Amino acid sequence: METYTYLEETILNLFTAINLKLSKPLRTTLVELIVCLLDNNTAHISKLGEYISDKNTDVMASIQRIRRFLSNPRISPSLTVIPLIYLMRPLLKKLPEIILIVDRTDWKKRRKYINILTVAVSYKGRALPLFWMVLGKKGNSSFEKWKQVLSPVIEGLQQMSWLTDKPIHIHVVADREFASPKLAEWLKNLYNVSVTLRIKSSMYLTGEDTPETKVASLIKKMKKGSRRILYNQVLTRNSSFKMNVLLTWDKKYDEPLVVATTEGNPIHADATYKQRFNIEHMHKDWKSNAFDLEKTRVTDPKRIETLLIPIAFACILCVLEGEQKEQNGDVRTPPKGKTRMVGLFLSGLRTISQKLRYASFKQFKQFILNLLTPFFTTWDIKPSTIIT
Repeated sequence: METYTYLEETILNLFTAINLKLSKPLRTTLVELIVCLLDNNTAHISKLGEYISDKNTDVMASIQRIRRFLSNPRISPSLTVIPLIYLMRPLLKKLPEIILIVDRTDWKKRRKYINILTVAVSYKGRALPLFWMVLGKKGNSSFEKWKQVLSPVIEGLQQMSWLTDKPIHIHVVADREFASPKLAEWLKNLYNVSVTLRIKSSMYLTGEDTPETKVASLIKKMKKGSRRILYNQVLTRNSSFKMNVLLTWDKKYDEPLVVATTEGNPIHADATYKQRFNIEHMHKDWKSNAFDLEKTRVTDPKRIETLLIPIAFACILCVLEGEQKEQNGDVRTPPKGKTRMVGLFLSGLRTISQKLRYASFKQFKQFILNLLTPFFTTWDIKPSTIIT
């Protein structure tokens, strides 16, 4: 248990460094949950309670403490956006462009729908969660909800001096559920953020010198391997906001990809949009691959929303470790255009779990120092302020 206690103390110190504004009891419970998840445990309340009960001896008391934590109104994803950005700084600094993915995932449990709207950063074939909202009902999300999840993330990123010192470009990508010119216009006018959206075949386009055309009719005229760009198009009959539209049919796919973008040069909009699929891996890790949220008995929207906070911190720590392994040559970097056999997240999770369980205390201290070295370097923080 010495390694577990040491990791908890280190994360508590890390939370002080990244200014996580929570009371000491809430911080302590959050850290215990993070370490439990890093031990490769599922996010089931009973499993988390068993881990915490090693100190409290009473499993049921620990489970009740976790339930109170998850229901506590003083903790929410809005408090963790900035700390999550701080923690992932070593990764964000490497990106030539920050691509934010907006997506929704859902499942049904005990006759209730869990419906999660998420904003995440695309990174090397994966996605890192920054903000989320649990809707607690079946069906698509609304424009107002999109604004609620995107605003804290974009405003958080734009206030980071280490991002604004260099001309970093923020770009939002989203699937057909979010194919609204209102969203693109709002992002462009309020935040000067670019957007690429996959649009529906039922939508209409109107150009400056071309008549109104249904997207489906344009798709019918396409052949595999072809590409077409339409500039300054108005999407839908109720908008006046102009976007460029790229229609491309890759020979590997059964249907064309049609995206609308605010980028002046839309030639690479399809490659930008394809990063949206990175969030699918993250959602799979949430629901089944690692944390098994889909099988947990938790169905209350507030509790799911809070449970995703320790999951988000655990995800970033695992990707930091996966990145370290790749940089050090411990795992092979995939050739350009090829996907990893094991993603950065799962690679990092397996290593951290193994070190927690089997490394000597001296070996574990060195491991944690190596894990957080990129954080110390990018923030110019002395290790002694976090590593005891």
